[in-house]
Amino acid sequence: MAEITKPLDQERLLLTLEQLQITLEQLHVKIEEIIQINFVRYGLLENRVKELEQHQAQLSDRAS
Repeated sequence: MAEITKPLDQERLLLTLEQLQITLEQLHVKIEEIIQINFVRYGLLENRVKELEQHQAQLSDRAS
């Protein structure tokens, strides 16, 4: 790890902490958006699987 040669003064440290907090909040929002998108995608995939299973069952019924 690099050695810090000049310590941060309190004002710069607070500014850095505020920037980190903003970055963390932005990441949290993005993660929540990704989770919501994935829920929608999962639901769509579930519906598609059900449709394909129904279609396959219909084809099996016709073949017999």
